[in-house]
Amino acid sequence: MEFRWFVLVLVTLFVWGTWGLVTRVASSAMGWRDTAAVAAIGHMLVALFFIVGSRAHVLPHGPVWIMALIAGSLGFIGAMTFYMALDLNPSSIVVVATSLYPLVTLALSFLLLGESITPRQAVGIALALTALVLISSE
Repeated sequence: MEFRWFVLVLVTLFVWGTWGLVTRVASSAMGWRDTAAVAAIGHMLVALFFIVGSRAHVLPHGPVWIMALIAGSLGFIGAMTFYMALDLNPSSIVVVATSLYPLVTLALSFLLLGESITPRQAVGIALALTALVLISSE
């Protein structure tokens, strides 16, 4: 069985978990606008190194290219609203609440792509929403 994917998942969890903490510290000191702007510069630097190093094809070619561009734009919009939320609530609540974004993906895939939701997934959705209420309420 291949385990490289699991190592990558662990690295992603660590990086994103650290990102949540570092973002909270930065936005507390700088505010969400400045944090988003400086973070965008950091994102562009890493993206530039990736594009050059991987020799990715970035010139427009077909409708899926537009979808990839939209994906990047939505990711940055999500980051900005994340920074805004960190200005209003502790990172322990904001990070947990925003980590439930796969529920939106599940719902959209069901509605727009005709994918099914299994009974086990439905239970998982209910438990995730229950966890959100329990974690975010006082």
